[in-house]
Amino acid sequence: MTTSRDHTFHWTHPPFDEDGPILAGLPLAVAQKAVELLGDQWGAAAGPAGRTGHLRNACHDVFTIGVCEAGAVFLRNDVLGDAMHLPQVDAYTSPDRIAEAVADHIGDLY
Repeated sequence: MTTSRDHTFHWTHPPFDEDGPILAGLPLAVAQKAVELLGDQWGAAAGPAGRTGHLRNACHDVFTIGVCEAGAVFLRNDVLGDAMHLPQVDAYTSPDRIAEAVADHIGDLY
């Protein structure tokens, strides 16, 4: 079967590339807002090329916040290697609401 170069793909979720407008600063903004909610024992930093945000606590536990290709927001515990998509938020959700979901999940762990 051949594929026509004229085919138009209908995305259920827009593709996200490094120049995409949705990712610009979103993970870092979420991490910074999550620090406000989690307390001063946490710090925030931007990941490579601003595509992820990172949270680290005083015990050096690190969490990565990012957006997958489908537009879902993920949270990864870098120490354990566990990752999950955060329910009820995506790349179109406000950074404040995503930060609340991140803080709620991390708060349940600590």
